Amino acid sequence: MKTHVYKLVLGIIISLTALNLNAQDYEYLPIVKSGVQIWTTESSSEGFGGHYSRFALTEEDTIMDDGKLYKKLYFFLDSAFNHSTAECIGGIREEDKKVYYKGKASYDGEPWTTGLLCDFSLSVGDTFDVPPFWDLTVIVIDVDTVDFLGIQRRQIHLGFSDWADAMFKWIEGIGSDLGLLFATYQRFLLKNHANGSLLCYLNNGELQYNNSGDKGCFPIIGLDEITIEDNSITLYPNPTSKDVNISSENIINSIEVFNSLGQKVYQTNVKQKEKTLDINSLSKGVYIIGVSTDMGYIRKKLIKE
Repeated sequence: MKTHVYKLVLGIIISLTALNLNAQDYEYLPIVKSGVQIWTTESSSEGFGGHYSRFALTEEDTIMDDGKLYKKLYFFLDSAFNHSTAECIGGIREEDKKVYYKGKASYDGEPWTTGLLCDFSLSVGDTFDVPPFWDLTVIVIDVDTVDFLGIQRRQIHLGFSDWADAMFKWIEGIGSDLGLLFATYQRFLLKNHANGSLLCYLNNGELQYNNSGDKGCFPIIGLDEITIEDNSITLYPNPTSKDVNISSENIINSIEVFNSLGQKVYQTNVKQKEKTLDINSLSKGVYIIGVSTDMGYIRKKLIKE
């Protein structure tokens, strides 16, 4: 009997020790951290069309009208973040594993979430209410971990309390897989008629999340700089493994090439109607060709085989 009790106590001690070690090894990954972070998102719903959006969170401090300190959040639509052209829409702060946004509430008719964005202190079975419909109760269905590029992150899967399947998830250190400011209540009220997706997340220029497929990590449509759609511009062959020919009925002023991370990998002035680009040195993948003419600016997708 004494031997049995001794083994039982020893087993409990070993289990508690292991849990303590795991707790010491685990380090929470905050969303508000040093450097510049960029989220590229896509969303659509009834009442507004499909939108590509980009958000940049900086280390710049700002005090909002609630008297609390936030980090400035910028909204932009270009291929690269630039303070001078981006719009500061508000700020994000994090406290006790809870992430809050305060600022502009919409873009071109698309609602953005203000208030609580994520709560990483929740456990399985916990519930919370979704603003602005405070009677819309969501439950944590599951909590697991996922490896993104060698970094272990906790995932919190959420859905209705009477549903078995999760409708979205929060990813530690990144945010919602629906998009940074996607209005979660739209997903619950409109279900499949309200779709959001986090395409890419970069921290200090390093890609740490990619769910963009062939869309790349920056918007390829809906950019403010595309003023007139010039359908006379053609790319051929496409796909290609070596050269691509670009022709236009109008004089081509310049050509830019962007990779899937939104990084400019090539630029040239042209001043003629045709140009052949040697892309043999580029890696296989999807690229965006930006062509500037006197008629405007247009981007086309190119696949390098």
